[in-house]
Amino acid sequence: MIVKIRSALTSGSLDGIIKPLAKTLLMLTACLLLLSLTGCKEHWTGLLNPKGVIAYEERKLFFDTLALMLIVVLPVIVMSFTFVYHYQISPHIRDYKPHWGHSYFLESLWWGIPCAIIVVLAILTWKKTHELDPYHRIAGHDQPPMLIQVIALPWKWLFIYPEQNIATINYLALPVGQQVEYWMTTDNVPMSAFFVPQLGSQIYAMAGMRTRLHLLANQVGNYEGLNTQFNGDGFSDMHFTVQVMELQQLQQWVTQVKKSSTHLTDTTYHQLLNPSIGDKPQFFSGVEKDLFNNVITTYMNTFGNNHPRTADMRNSNA
Repeated sequence: MIVKIRSALTSGSLDGIIKPLAKTLLMLTACLLLLSLTGCKEHWTGLLNPKGVIAYEERKLFFDTLALMLIVVLPVIVMSFTFVYHYQISPHIRDYKPHWGHSYFLESLWWGIPCAIIVVLAILTWKKTHELDPYHRIAGHDQPPMLIQVIALPWKWLFIYPEQNIATINYLALPVGQQVEYWMTTDNVPMSAFFVPQLGSQIYAMAGMRTRLHLLANQVGNYEGLNTQFNGDGFSDMHFTVQVMELQQLQQWVTQVKKSSTHLTDTTYHQLLNPSIGDKPQFFSGVEKDLFNNVITTYMNTFGNNHPRTADMRNSNA
């Protein structure tokens, strides 16, 4: 191809340059398309392989939006190659000299179709944004949700089951087919983001605040949860295991955890405030009363530049 380009530059002909470049571009495009088809559905993850109601709706919104945008993108790509071939590479047409300079019909197409697509996208996004509001219960599921309180610690996740009076570190057990309401906050760590890609929405957690999220898993399995907000040295290892199981199996798991001799007392909790990376799952058979609310209150009652956990860290390190 380089030899052709050099000869074309020597002869002053552009056909010899554009033709090999167009062939190369077409070959690269074909290779990329083939590579995009090599993935199997079994290996898809995250939004492309939803296992929850919210994740499924988000995937549907993604592909609906993509299809609407391709109405504009695909014709532009096709016309780009068509014009290059028809007016530059083809030996039949050398120059294109139209006898008109303006067309109201074409202008209406060029501006009308994109504007219509934007309006449709705006309506679709606005509607789905309200339907998938993380603070609202999932429509069509009247069963009372299960409550799980989530505290982001440095750099691990604490999950409290207040109704069952148990807690876990970096392990989240969920019932299949039942809505779960999450209350979230952070303690002794910057703002974090709770996210289980195959179940649905990401949501941020901040100290002194309670954020809420509703999710519903509709398929049994093991999934990955993670923190998607950089919050320090252990950010990349702040993952947790999510296991979705049948309700009867979940009840058996709760019974098993309650047999543990380890309790989440105030002393144990303050030990968890120490930074650590790559913590293995831990299980607690009892939880300090109102622990979640007390964590939020601690930060709400703090003023000035003093961090509420400074004294606790000094005592634990002493």
